[in-house]
Amino acid sequence: MHRRRGWVWATVISVVAFLVACGLLGARAPNGSGAGIAVASVFILLLGALAVVGLVASITDTVRLHRLDPGVRAQAAPRTAHHPVRAHAYRYPPRHRWTWVFSWLVMAILLGLGVATLPALVDGVAYLAGAENTVTFFPTSYGQICGRGGCSTITYGHLGTSAGGAPATWTGQVPIAVPFTVRQPLWNWGFGAQLINGDGSAITYIILGVLFDGFAVLILFALYHAVRQWRRHRQQAGSGLAIG
Repeated sequence: MHRRRGWVWATVISVVAFLVACGLLGARAPNGSGAGIAVASVFILLLGALAVVGLVASITDTVRLHRLDPGVRAQAAPRTAHHPVRAHAYRYPPRHRWTWVFSWLVMAILLGLGVATLPALVDGVAYLAGAENTVTFFPTSYGQICGRGGCSTITYGHLGTSAGGAPATWTGQVPIAVPFTVRQPLWNWGFGAQLINGDGSAITYIILGVLFDGFAVLILFALYHAVRQWRRHRQQAGSGLAIG
């Protein structure tokens, strides 16, 4: 019963992160570069796969529990209710190894999303604060990008008038080979390698960045405690061997 609860919580976290990541991709896709969309797609696929694995494991444990005698389940329920859920996050050695590993896989993906969205958070704040420099965007070709609301035309190009400038993408269709001024990303990496075309987009990037980076901070805190418990366990094991 405790293991099933761990699977359920891990599945819920995976599904919520999957939906939020889909919203992030949908919000950024119209004016995102191909690299940013590819990174988001990889994380979304991983979260979707983990959600399916957690759901299947939860159903499997539920079926196995229903095959047991009702009296046995009634006797075990009070003990499970008082067992802390957070023990799965950083307790070492883990009580249930598979759910412990699964939980850390989910947290590793969320941590990766937090790292990838940190530049977007910085760029969104810099855009609203007016701290970004202006740069010339040189349109070179058109493309199509599709989302939940359908497909739209976007314009590919590069920053600066020379062909060696950083690649970038602009929302909508603008004349080819007619450069215009845009705001240069302050941190041109991850989701930050995208052009922000208004205060609304900047606010959206800030909100999503705070959300994922908040998860990342909590995961780093859990990782710190996990390392401490692992070291303590190793020290206790070493002391036991020395006494023996």
